[in-house]
Amino acid sequence: MINRIHGGNTNILKENRIVDFSASINPLGLPGRVSRIISRNMHNLTRYPQPESNGLKEAIAEFHNTNPENILIGNGSIELIHLIPRALKVRRCLIITPSFSEYEFAARLSGARTVFAQAYEKDGFNLLLSKFEKLIPGVDMVFLCNPNNPTGALTSRCDISALFEICNRHKVILVLDEVFMDFVNNAHAFSMASRAPGESRLIVINSLTKFFALAGLRVGYLISSREITKKIAQFQYPWNVNVLAQEVSREIITDKEYIRKSKALISRERAYLFGNLRSIKGLKVFTPGSNFILCKLEGAPIKSAKKLQERLLKFRLLIRDCSNFRGLSERFFRVAVRTRRENNELILGMGQALR
Repeated sequence: MINRIHGGNTNILKENRIVDFSASINPLGLPGRVSRIISRNMHNLTRYPQPESNGLKEAIAEFHNTNPENILIGNGSIELIHLIPRALKVRRCLIITPSFSEYEFAARLSGARTVFAQAYEKDGFNLLLSKFEKLIPGVDMVFLCNPNNPTGALTSRCDISALFEICNRHKVILVLDEVFMDFVNNAHAFSMASRAPGESRLIVINSLTKFFALAGLRVGYLISSREITKKIAQFQYPWNVNVLAQEVSREIITDKEYIRKSKALISRERAYLFGNLRSIKGLKVFTPGSNFILCKLEGAPIKSAKKLQERLLKFRLLIRDCSNFRGLSERFFRVAVRTRRENNELILGMGQALR
């Protein structure tokens, strides 16, 4: 089993005002309304939160034009990722790699056997259904991240639909992790969220952690059929989402101005950072589909992402070493898209570190 390491190392970040490129969080930071919402709800800290987050569930259902019964709220998407294979009694799980390591941990902790299908660098880490569809009949569940973390590969709705039809035909549940979908241009052309409520074998996971910069409040949700949400809900603890997280999330998902500014910033800075990183000798840079960019040391004097990470820390910059992702070597690393000033710091620091 691979090492359980994630971005956003708080021990490192506490030192010397490090700029964090390891965690893919909205660089705009918290929506301006958050502090007011928290202040307004401080008195509620003496009370228990809604045990099933019904107010937030209704707000998210309205946002997705579906029914609250098709929504399940989690303490971050990570809670839901771990509950799904356990609640649905999965025996064999197919995971498309390289991808988020918690799918593997969740499957194994639930007692399921894991099967892996590798997306390859020569294909840009893109999903090629023909290369693994023969594995689908032998499993109960498929985990797929779209846009994929850490490769940034973005799969079209058409290709995802083709994958789902094969899964459905063989009575296999498809779990789509779309936590980075809100950063995608024309996300509606890629997301399966609108289809999930009407399908008995499709689960779409999303999160407010990334796009709304609420990593510390921990709020995620899934969309699926009423039958599936009901099964998974039975395995949740009551009061799993705290009162401030519920109230903040319920209000900020309607903040259209914050959403507009965030999408514009990410679109602009993603193109800027991608173009500049590509010009640095010794880097192979993969086309990004979301708010992070996968890179590979290729022909550089530094041979490992860990060593590069150490050098960049001298410039107060933290990148994500991707060597612990199944299917990636020690040469791979990931950087988040941040503000222009911060991106310029990374570009300059990267150039100096690789000399």
